[in-house]
Amino acid sequence: MLAQIVSQPFKVDQVLSPYVYVFYAAFIISFIFTPLMRMVALYFGVIDKPDQKRKLHKAPIAYLGGVAVFLGWLAGMAISQQLQLHRIEPGWPTDYLVVKFSIVLGAGVIVILGLWDDIYGVPPGLKIAGQILATALLLYDSVGTTCLGPIIQPISEKLTFYTGLPPVSPAVIQFLSSMLVVGVVVGCCNASNLMDGMDGLCGGVTGIIAAGFLFIAVSLAMVGGGLHTNADALRIVIALALLGAVLGFVPYNFNPASIFMGDTGSMLLGYCCGTMIILMAEERPKWFLAAMVMFALPILDTTLAFARRWVGKRPLFSADSQHFHHQLQQRGFSVRQTVLIEYGLAIFFALLGSSMVFLRTRYAGAIYMVVFGSIIVAAYKMGMIHERKVVREPKRRKSDSAGPVTPESRSTGTESSPGRHAESHS
Repeated sequence: MLAQIVSQPFKVDQVLSPYVYVFYAAFIISFIFTPLMRMVALYFGVIDKPDQKRKLHKAPIAYLGGVAVFLGWLAGMAISQQLQLHRIEPGWPTDYLVVKFSIVLGAGVIVILGLWDDIYGVPPGLKIAGQILATALLLYDSVGTTCLGPIIQPISEKLTFYTGLPPVSPAVIQFLSSMLVVGVVVGCCNASNLMDGMDGLCGGVTGIIAAGFLFIAVSLAMVGGGLHTNADALRIVIALALLGAVLGFVPYNFNPASIFMGDTGSMLLGYCCGTMIILMAEERPKWFLAAMVMFALPILDTTLAFARRWVGKRPLFSADSQHFHHQLQQRGFSVRQTVLIEYGLAIFFALLGSSMVFLRTRYAGAIYMVVFGSIIVAAYKMGMIHERKVVREPKRRKSDSAGPVTPESRSTGTESSPGRHAESHS
């Protein structure tokens, strides 16, 4: 019976259709609550005011969009508890999806932290501590505590066979896996936070990433064994909830934005993506690499930012206006054009990650190194790891022959200082 369960293939519709209601719930709640949260933000004065220095939007913009995204995601996760698994066999302990509560509780910690930051301001050190607390909740519930096992154990077995060295103990694997979980989740939270610098940028890119995650989660569930059914379903549900919640928010956030997600939303999106990457790592290295490729755009932007600050001998967590989207603007692209270019790059990485799951791990790893190595070299040649002086020209009079200079044609310098997130629009 077990052999039949493991070898039984499933079609896309059989795997996806039981959980599609998660997307409906997440999208509807997020879409309805986003304008409501805008009203709440305006009433209580939780707004981002323009300062004509780093925040160049014309009028005050409401925060709290991230709360609507969280409510949508939470609604999707809640309704999943009422849906049967796509694979049910006699004698199984439950026919319904079991979601580890630590995943939801960790998301709640991130949202509270981000909301406090949006309203009152939180120092970077305390923000990192809160993200580590959310990650600790995952580890306490055994999420990702053996995710490096599929990589370390085969290597350890070969070393033991050829050299006689003792095998790597489970405690070492658990320690290294836990360090990876902390690095991935905290890194993703901050990568998404740094990318949230223009109308619709972080939300749209995350939506594309979530769609990619959904694709590989469904692909994995189609060939997964019966004993992994709950894990397969969990990955699909998280991806659907994230996709629906983001798509319900982006129409309000796209240029010109009527509401910002703030740190509440950007860190939540990073937390969900980081959790998905770890859940993929629990399978085989290939799935982990594919998920990392899909999240490549925020990773590259953050890596280049840290490299740029290190070269410029500035604190790694200091703000600047030299992110990839800023540099596109400095090259003459408007806000909408810049965001659409980044959407295109996100789609490229999503397609690349999707293709990697159909290759052997050794080939997928080679593609990973070549692509990222080429991007790093190209970024260096384009001067993206060196500080560039941004010169802001005063607005010209209508009589000037060159025409007016609009905020869109200048760098917006929109990286957030503690407690405030700056997005820009024309």
